[in-house]
Amino acid sequence: PDSKGTIFRDTGGYVIKNREFGFYTGLQKRFIDDKLKIDLSARLDKNENFDYLFSPALSGVYTFNPAQIVRVSLSSAIRNPTLADQYLYYDVGRALLVGNLDGFDSLVTIESLLNELNTQNVDTLDYFNVDPIRPEEVKTVEVGYRTTLFKNLYMDLVGYYSWYKKFIGYKIGASVDYVQAVNLLNVNNIYRVATNSKDEVTTRGVSVGLTY
Repeated sequence: PDSKGTIFRDTGGYVIKNREFGFYTGLQKRFIDDKLKIDLSARLDKNENFDYLFSPALSGVYTFNPAQIVRVSLSSAIRNPTLADQYLYYDVGRALLVGNLDGFDSLVTIESLLNELNTQNVDTLDYFNVDPIRPEEVKTVEVGYRTTLFKNLYMDLVGYYSWYKKFIGYKIGASVDYVQAVNLLNVNNIYRVATNSKDEVTTRGVSVGLTY
């Protein structure tokens, strides 16, 4: 990317280069007179800023007859942080939106900063660190059923459940300096920092498709 410092950190001769590659392979096998089809796949990804990531998947489709088909899949996937998640540096006036390859130390929560400004009590400041951003991971279980009703009505029913680790989002914090000699708190910047959630994030859903 070449933003000339407008949205990324590429200023002062700093050039952003980001390389990644991946390998994908799969195997398919049929059983029980071709009624059961099993698919196994695997993917390996590497971004130069992150470790190798392995994401396998397994699915099975059983055909009772041409009008009734059941499928089950267990899959996993990864999402590397975007270039913005890694290199963003964009001043929106009230805050700096920043990427996070290296992490941040000793930021202050906005709530405790406002409380300090109102009370002049620096002991109320709540400090926290932000770990360097890492790829997001998800695993999904999906069950589907397809059938034909009344000869002319086609139905596809799907249910799924997914759970994410290291879900990518952001945190907001302030960089401050406290000058004890004059009891003065300087606010350097407010940052919105790309980061991963420490909590597990889940999503679930059901869909029904009808075609006449």
